[in-house]
Amino acid sequence: MRSKNLIALAISTALSVMPAGTNGAATEELTVEELASYGLTLEEFNKVRNSESPSDFGGLPSSGDTDQLWLDAAVFEYEVATSDSSDRASTSSGYHPYLVCSTYPGLSGKQREAQIDAIFQNTPNVSASHYYTSGNIFHNNDDISCGTLRAYNDTIAKVYESNPNATEYMSVNPLHPSMKMAENTVEIMESWFEGEDAGDVVTIGSDSGNSDEQIQVKTLGLHMILCPGVQDFEVEDVPDDEIADDVKSFVTEDGGNTVKEMSFYYHRVSGMDGKNAVHTERMGQWSEAISQVTNWTKDDGSNDCLDSIIGENMSFVVKQRILEVNAKMSFWEGKKLIQSLGRTQDDLNTCIWYMTYALALDPMVCTLEPRTSVKTLCKNGSSDLSQCSEVDAVVPPAADAASGRIEVGPWKMNIAVMTLLVSLLGVVIL
Repeated sequence: MRSKNLIALAISTALSVMPAGTNGAATEELTVEELASYGLTLEEFNKVRNSESPSDFGGLPSSGDTDQLWLDAAVFEYEVATSDSSDRASTSSGYHPYLVCSTYPGLSGKQREAQIDAIFQNTPNVSASHYYTSGNIFHNNDDISCGTLRAYNDTIAKVYESNPNATEYMSVNPLHPSMKMAENTVEIMESWFEGEDAGDVVTIGSDSGNSDEQIQVKTLGLHMILCPGVQDFEVEDVPDDEIADDVKSFVTEDGGNTVKEMSFYYHRVSGMDGKNAVHTERMGQWSEAISQVTNWTKDDGSNDCLDSIIGENMSFVVKQRILEVNAKMSFWEGKKLIQSLGRTQDDLNTCIWYMTYALALDPMVCTLEPRTSVKTLCKNGSSDLSQCSEVDAVVPPAADAASGRIEVGPWKMNIAVMTLLVSLLGVVIL
């Protein structure tokens, strides 16, 4: 009962601070630059989430350059969100994920959540189908409460235009890939690419009756949870298979051009924002992966990375709120695939970097982090466990007897061994 009273108090407080003009009267339209200025700065964001943002936006000559680059990224994301306003599908980039924080003093996280909800609910021309929250706390202390929501088109602009006083305590940032990636994502992946712990055998044998022919090896994965409003779009339960297919399509469709067009990094590095537009070294690396993969598209539209490596050899499965993208092959099988495609280990690296960035860019994704998992293989390197007894059917990779590690050259050759577990750690508005 006390909780309901506190929420009622928060809603009452929210309505009391709404200025005149929230009754649908015409208000001055805000520019995307003004909207971007209402978000947390990079320094402020770093205090509520440990992410790849300091690395992606750092290393510039001055803090002023960094701050401007951070604002420019927000402006770009707002433009992406509003450019697809005619597309009302659940997969539309018009439904963009945002970080929303409240610093209203003297309120709990629940009260701040209720206050923000009340502001959205009472904004003219904003309906319940224009934004989605899930009610899970992602960052909360006495000073600030933060979470994510997914909002349609210019919903955020309408809320600020109708509630100008909200800028005093409510900040909104459109989420871009670096904000979604957990801190050290790149460092952890690089260490695996270079061979540190990659493919180590952790168990020999299993309970399946083929203990003499099976091994279990460590693999690297990416872990995420779906954003608010993905599974319950417009009050409808979206089938898990449909969500999985939608994410896969986003990553692989149109020869990678969808990812290219929605990437602030690519626009910035390629000069589409002007020849002298400031960008960081890390942005250049992500942009290069996008450029290389899109350039692999042949005249017939086929693309080795998008069609063969990702499309045919990664499984996309949604379980509850979790999306898993698993490699269907072992690292040994991956090596054979690359050889059959006439590609190199560096090409495979590039494809995996592209996929990682594309998944973080997907508007249905809220966070991404690498995790290790275990994959069962036959001792001959095959992921087809029905073939484990046929040890002479293929030439097995060499094994290091001392460590139990399967060796097929350096990890840069073995990157396809990764079981890419993609799950989206969802965070939502408080």
